[in-house]
Amino acid sequence: MADPYDPKLTSFSMTPQEQRAVAWALQQNNSWEADRLPNKGLSDEEKAFKAAIKGLKKRLKDFHLARQKNCCCYCSHSFQNRPIEQDREHIIPKSKHPELTFSVENLAVACKTCNMSVKKAKTSHLRGFRHGGLRNPNRIGDPCNYNIPHPNVHNWLDHLRYEFRQSGREVVCHYSAKTTRGRFAYYFFKLDELEIFSNTDGQRGELRSQPLHPTLVELRDTYNQ
Repeated sequence: MADPYDPKLTSFSMTPQEQRAVAWALQQNNSWEADRLPNKGLSDEEKAFKAAIKGLKKRLKDFHLARQKNCCCYCSHSFQNRPIEQDREHIIPKSKHPELTFSVENLAVACKTCNMSVKKAKTSHLRGFRHGGLRNPNRIGDPCNYNIPHPNVHNWLDHLRYEFRQSGREVVCHYSAKTTRGRFAYYFFKLDELEIFSNTDGQRGELRSQPLHPTLVELRDTYNQ
């Protein structure tokens, strides 16, 4: 499939120093946190690798935020002026495939709710994973590997519709699925719990017991959900 976003994945490349640093990081107990290792006991070269990993992680994050137009790759909530809510996301959990820890194709940026509260290290969004691994382990970008819209393979808007409205402090958001993948994502990421009112503190479900807001009723009637 053609890359649906800009800048293209193929436009991202690691410097030779970053490549050496990644090879070093992958030998550590926690590769992704190699830039946080204490300096004590590290050689000058290893300290330089630490700095390179830190810089690479920032470059990867900025690159994916540009591709995602500063929105969560899973729920599309805006990150505008909310950098604390941004998490670097491994689509295939790095605990399952550590070799993909720094793969640009396996990375995206998700909100803390989608990443830490919902997805975590789950694998049910990966087709057939519990039966032996990826369907096509030789090409992680193959759509057949995923039950959800892949942040770097699929155009999110082809699979889900998201509407957000705010009037003063009255806030309403609504999701509707367009495809099977969209519907899987709707339930997997518990997007129904983000509906009714936005929740800026990142906590879910707090207002689910309240009556539906009239604007939400209008939206659901419009999209027959």
